[in-house]
Amino acid sequence: MQITLEEVRRAVKAYRAVVKSFTPLEHVPEPLITSPEAGQKLARQLAKALTRMPDTRSERVQEIKKRFEAGTYTVSSEVVAGAIIRRALADKIR
Repeated sequence: MQITLEEVRRAVKAYRAVVKSFTPLEHVPEPLITSPEAGQKLARQLAKALTRMPDTRSERVQEIKKRFEAGTYTVSSEVVAGAIIRRALADKIR
């Protein structure tokens, strides 16, 4: 799917309007402010940890499969729209 830059701008504007009224499900910590060297060290540590993580969490996949098969798994249109916008923006940034 390809979208124009103007469409991205409109989507981001709409998404931001929704996000302003969004209440996080869990606590979101304040940003970590460090020196550039400490930030680079942390980035390297995180990159190493991420490369060791599996691509999928099988227990989470099984849980969602069971809920989907039982008909109790639902996804709101807002969540789907947000995911589409984030994917489009990520593709545009690459």
